[in-house]
Amino acid sequence: MTNYPFNVWAFLAGLGIFLLGMIMVEAALTTLGGRPFKKFLRKYTNHPIKAILSGTIVTAVLQSSSVVSLMVLALVGAGIIELYNALGIILGSNLGTTFTGWIVAYFGFKFDIESFALPFIAIGALVMAFFPGKEKLYNIGNLLGGFGFLFLGLEYMKSSIELLAQNFDLAPFIAYGPYLLFFVGFILTAVIQSSSAVMVIALSALNAGVIPLESAAAMVIGSDLGTTITVIFGGLKGTPAKKRVALGQFLFNLIVDILALAFLYPLLRLVTKVYGLSDPLMALVAFHSTFNIMGILLFLPFLKLFSRFLNKRFAKEEQQVAYFINNVPSNVPEIAIESLRKEIQHLIERVFLLQVSILEIEPQIFNYRLNTFLRAESKRSSIVQYEKIKELEGELVEFYVNIQNEQLERDDSIRLKQLILAIRYAMNAAKGVKDVSHNVNRELYNSNKGLVLAIKELLLEGDRAGDFDVLSEVA
Repeated sequence: MTNYPFNVWAFLAGLGIFLLGMIMVEAALTTLGGRPFKKFLRKYTNHPIKAILSGTIVTAVLQSSSVVSLMVLALVGAGIIELYNALGIILGSNLGTTFTGWIVAYFGFKFDIESFALPFIAIGALVMAFFPGKEKLYNIGNLLGGFGFLFLGLEYMKSSIELLAQNFDLAPFIAYGPYLLFFVGFILTAVIQSSSAVMVIALSALNAGVIPLESAAAMVIGSDLGTTITVIFGGLKGTPAKKRVALGQFLFNLIVDILALAFLYPLLRLVTKVYGLSDPLMALVAFHSTFNIMGILLFLPFLKLFSRFLNKRFAKEEQQVAYFINNVPSNVPEIAIESLRKEIQHLIERVFLLQVSILEIEPQIFNYRLNTFLRAESKRSSIVQYEKIKELEGELVEFYVNIQNEQLERDDSIRLKQLILAIRYAMNAAKGVKDVSHNVNRELYNSNKGLVLAIKELLLEGDRAGDFDVLSEVA
């Protein structure tokens, strides 16, 4: 080890322990609060400012913008939240992830980290060892141990980089200017999948005097862009809706990070001179929060326009039978059941179109609004429509079985039984009208105009009474 200017293995071990702590904290918080967090995101996203605040809060608690972004991907893919609201959560998550930097900068370099970390690890490990069968206690232990590992990993990285500052001259690298560190931050984050870990590395290097503030700031900007790689991978093979969310986050981060890099020195002067922050560690995390807040303020007035732009992307991939259950994880029951409900709504819409098609009734006579794709489907022959309905039924039943195999709460189990009944009733209606389709022809219409007109009037009355509000019916 004497040939190295600093203890490489101590640094890598510290990084590994820090990442292990992040994984433990994320897993524990997702298990303990995953369901409430998802309900929170669903409930408080009906306005862009609410969505931004929700994304900020949940990310600050979960300590990971990647986890929240992947959660948003699942919610959008399931059709639970709209793209417009999802973008607000994404904007907020970028700000929420800066919370980790504030904690580390304030506590991690001002206290004896080892004495702070060891009690957390000890208590957490003992709780996990003695209560392996009690899920809640086990996850609390996991959470405590995770926080302990976060700070212990920080201690190893900090001490090894301090040794580097004493034995290695980085002047030739710094001579290239801070912008080289932008690419270092991007690559590191893309590889280790954690912008928080890269922020800690930047803080440790800054604390040890290895790099100046402007280089550390450029590194943090790079990590901000690198964190989008996780979501891009998550949306790559997903539905068009998921791809739009991933593209939205990438474009947002790219534009904001380019602007932050272009105005690097004015922003740093704002933080050090206007804010009056002389401590470089606090200045760095304030810089990170500042350019994310400015990015939110920049995008907020154009959020609707931005969502319309994204909605036009990947349009050709919409030509598929199922809309909402594609690539939705069945092991997250609250999301899976909601996506199943919305897919059954889609099934009922197709059955309705089949009925009006066979009865030769134009769907335009109803107040019922059809999306563009279903309006095109209504022009197909009744045979093709019925085959598509059967195909969708198969996908729904398969998805239903996958959810049934998960551990469900009583309310979820009851709701799932109601939804499978809705599928059965919809298919009975489709089969019934198909079986009599050969009798419903122009000759029948000409000889029984009164009967057909009565059927139309009955359907119209049902529409006026709201009987075709399939969303409320299935809910």
